[in-house]
Amino acid sequence: MNEALTLGVAEMDAIHAEFLTLLEDAKHSRGNDFLSAFEALLAHTETHFAREEALMRAHRYYGLQEHESEHETLLSEMRYFFEKAKKLPPMGRSYIDDYAFEKFHRHVINIDSQLAMFLKSEFARA
Repeated sequence: MNEALTLGVAEMDAIHAEFLTLLEDAKHSRGNDFLSAFEALLAHTETHFAREEALMRAHRYYGLQEHESEHETLLSEMRYFFEKAKKLPPMGRSYIDDYAFEKFHRHVINIDSQLAMFLKSEFARA
């Protein structure tokens, strides 16, 4: 995984690596395989975010509401482009090829990094 995206929390780093693998699969898929790869990425992202939100609740993370809001925004956008891709594949392809990584990267750097710092301090106290 890109070292800039490694946060030092094993659970988060593992699921982020899975996301990047699925994103690469979608980028390299063609034809009907593209929709299947996009759908797999969407399903993974839904699970990914649910796991993060459970982790935040379990540790009473102070930024839960903001983080959940960001997740909902990102998922809504991903769902929108997945639905568009069913009828107009170039729209879905553009999202995957040109925007998905940048959205993910910004989320990790701006939002997940704060959570990771919080969790590392929590783990150090335990």
